[in-house]
Amino acid sequence: MSVPRPMTPEAVSDDAVAALTELADLAASLEPGEWSAPTDCPGWDVHDVVAHVVSFEAALDGAPTPEVDFDDQHVRNDIGRMNEAWIESLRSRTADELLDDLRALADRRRRELAAKSPEDFAAEGWSPAGTVPFARFLQVRTFDVWFHEQDVREAVGRPGGLDGPVAERALTEVLGAIGFVVGKRGGAPDGSSVRFELSVPGSDDPPRTIDVAVEGRARVVDDLPDPPTTTIATDLPAFIRLAGGRRSPQDLIDAGRVRIEGDAELGERIVRNLAYVI
Repeated sequence: MSVPRPMTPEAVSDDAVAALTELADLAASLEPGEWSAPTDCPGWDVHDVVAHVVSFEAALDGAPTPEVDFDDQHVRNDIGRMNEAWIESLRSRTADELLDDLRALADRRRRELAAKSPEDFAAEGWSPAGTVPFARFLQVRTFDVWFHEQDVREAVGRPGGLDGPVAERALTEVLGAIGFVVGKRGGAPDGSSVRFELSVPGSDDPPRTIDVAVEGRARVVDDLPDPPTTTIATDLPAFIRLAGGRRSPQDLIDAGRVRIEGDAELGERIVRNLAYVI
């Protein structure tokens, strides 16, 4: 796995389109009953997750939020209200219709991105991560789509999508946030260090290691001069469940999918505060 992925226009464009295509391929493989499988996103089944990806892209294109009634028990902010309105408006679409929407979206994005100039990719604008260059925006979108692919895979028990360029792009985005998670949310003290060991189920490859050193601020480093203060070992899908607040940290610890070595108190504090994805 090659992380970080390059931020060239070609690479970020290819990854953004591939994320949509891979989600569409997964959706096309689902049995009819699997579309109604509940996911870790509160109130959403698989159909809703795919509808969310399609509708969020429509919103980014400037389409107005549908005026419909919806259950707002899981809504926490304005983006949540928009998401629920869009999903409610698409619940009547069949799985085949939604899949057609997703494939058409991937084709449209491929054409649009191919027509952009290098200046377009450098231009700054809105993203869920704040005001960033368009290239970074595409990385955030790739991460989001891949994240929702993992939501679907968890719901239907089909692990996958954990290596290759799209997964590498998603982990590249994680690298940009993990220092904040360790230092601010996890409260790692100055002079401490944290190692994440992320394994891919079914793979013979060694775990992907992310080292974070706290020296005034927490930052990802190439290597640690001394053994880490704490090591958090987990499979990559479990790590994603934690980062998105999708599963209880204690449940994953009890299931043996998260293991902590070294400073147990620090490790548990980080694990319990790992949820940072909107």
